[in-house]
Amino acid sequence: MTGCFKYSVYIAAGSSHYRAGYTHDPSLDGGFLSSQGYKDIYLLTCPLVPGQAIPLYEAISGERGHKGTFSGTVDQLLEGKIRELIGAARKLKIPAEVFQIKKAAVDSYGHRRIFEYAPVLEEVLRGRILFLTEIERLLYFKKLRLGVETEDVLHLLCLDNKCVRLPAIRPLGRNKFFCSRCGQSDGVVPVACASCGGTCYHCENCLSMGESRFCQSLYAVPGQWDRSRLPVRQVEPKMLVSLSPAQESASRALRQFVLQPEQREKLVWAACGAGKTEVTFRAIAEALSRRQKVLFAIPRKDAVEEIVVRIRRAFPRISVVCLHGTSRERFSEAEVVVSTTHQVMRFYSSFGLVILDEIDAYPYNTSPMLQAGIMRARARGGKIIYMTATPSEELLRRHKKGELDCVWIPARYHGYPVPEPELVIEKRLPLMEAGDKIPESVINIIHETLEGDLAQLFIFVPTVETGFRTANLVEKVLKLPPFNNFEGGWVQFCHSRDGNREEKLAAFRKGSYPILVTTTICERGLTLPRVNVLVLFADRNKIFDSPALIQMAGRAGRSRDYPTGKVWFAGSKYTSEMKKARDIIKKMNRQAFEMGFLRPEAEFILERREGADVGGLVKRTIRACPSRRYQLPALRQPEAARQEFGFMLYLPKRDRLLE
Repeated sequence: MTGCFKYSVYIAAGSSHYRAGYTHDPSLDGGFLSSQGYKDIYLLTCPLVPGQAIPLYEAISGERGHKGTFSGTVDQLLEGKIRELIGAARKLKIPAEVFQIKKAAVDSYGHRRIFEYAPVLEEVLRGRILFLTEIERLLYFKKLRLGVETEDVLHLLCLDNKCVRLPAIRPLGRNKFFCSRCGQSDGVVPVACASCGGTCYHCENCLSMGESRFCQSLYAVPGQWDRSRLPVRQVEPKMLVSLSPAQESASRALRQFVLQPEQREKLVWAACGAGKTEVTFRAIAEALSRRQKVLFAIPRKDAVEEIVVRIRRAFPRISVVCLHGTSRERFSEAEVVVSTTHQVMRFYSSFGLVILDEIDAYPYNTSPMLQAGIMRARARGGKIIYMTATPSEELLRRHKKGELDCVWIPARYHGYPVPEPELVIEKRLPLMEAGDKIPESVINIIHETLEGDLAQLFIFVPTVETGFRTANLVEKVLKLPPFNNFEGGWVQFCHSRDGNREEKLAAFRKGSYPILVTTTICERGLTLPRVNVLVLFADRNKIFDSPALIQMAGRAGRSRDYPTGKVWFAGSKYTSEMKKARDIIKKMNRQAFEMGFLRPEAEFILERREGADVGGLVKRTIRACPSRRYQLPALRQPEAARQEFGFMLYLPKRDRLLE
């Protein structure tokens, strides 16, 4: 833990004008202000920590600003300011003993050598908001040595209005405090502090990013994507995949959004698996061509690592940096920043275009801290694109009121509708949760997936305890008819606290086993070529709300190899959330149909679903699989599957027309 700087509030007086300020070294301020006609500096307080000094300075500055004129004597000016300070101190619970009137010594030339380093530090800090310790790490990372105290250079930048200094923890009165880094007030608690030598306060909301204390200052330099820093050029994305009609329409709309000065926000409402990332590439290119920095923010670390690869491929000549908790590129400069929403909190008025993906995902959707950080990172006049498959009620309300324009991507890239959930009401599910046995309806779903569709199966459950019981029951069922006593590890269970979660998910992706029982931790980020989805106990509204159900249903049918995957919501009763999730998926599919974004054969599937509630196009009859290790890659090609398992495809006469 480093020591803290303390500041004295002062008045710098000229012949008939004055300026308020606060300083850790009066000689620096005196040297800087002497050239502006301020002859003397009068200290009004003893040295105070930033959480005290900065609010007192703001109290005597007020709405009129930190500069003013006076008509009486200097003593009258100072006495008036002391009275203002005492009034503010009562609200902040600062004792009256801290106030004084003391003339400080002024060095008219000592600041000049320090001021030489100001442009260098300003450039390094541009678009960031950091603590002093972080700034020093940033300088070390960039291999820069100032040769003087970093705090002295920062102070001169603040005097020159090129840097903003904020108290890390700001008092609000009546024992309430506000964290300037995360914007929260409910997590600030008292702590013993070795730096300031007494009781201090720190914020527990953003503690994972480093301590934010009452005796610390935050330094911020607004980002300005200066024209002289980038050559004039036309940036075009390298599209490695061709966009679907739905994607192409949305891509043109987002590019136009960047070009329109009057619009500041845009909502992209897309079906799960619609391919939102590639849709933004032309908007990104347009922003880069207009000399703007771009932020692509996602709540999840694994999504950041996946998307940064795609953006680097699309923009091979543009600098792109990846930021997350364990990233080594934390202080790297780039034109495009792909970051978790937590790391965005270190940016300040930096990005002309902000793209926020998975806005409905945890932890962003429940964190005012992260939401405030995104808004602070956007440059003045910058634009923001919200992307989601399940927009919040607030976003929908703003859209209905005309405050937020929406771009729809109702169809997936392969042109097939999103699989619509079948609601399965099973009264015996509570017995299964108690560890009794699996109902026959659930066994039929498992059998239909493994032997009928030759697919893998996600089984989502509401709790970890239920997950363990479900995995054990399914493992036992697989040893009985009609499953031919399958051997080996055919079922795995993973949850958020599972130390082997990544290994289990990697094996599931490779097709090493067919059934994964999991909690909502896997509702996002997993795309498999051939998978069905079963949500057990889907009537648990507190866990399985409609956005979660839509995301889980969205795991099915994402691949061209198996675009007509199947989804079941199983519960002991119907719930409004189950019906709402199904209705939203149906509405999205109907909109894709009406907008002409579905393939002809896919339109036929949709008509059959709505007319006769038929779930898929192709029916299969399959011989019982021999007892052997499950290997999904061998199942992707029909000929390989025929040789391996000896099944035959059966297409009804009506369906053969679509081959």
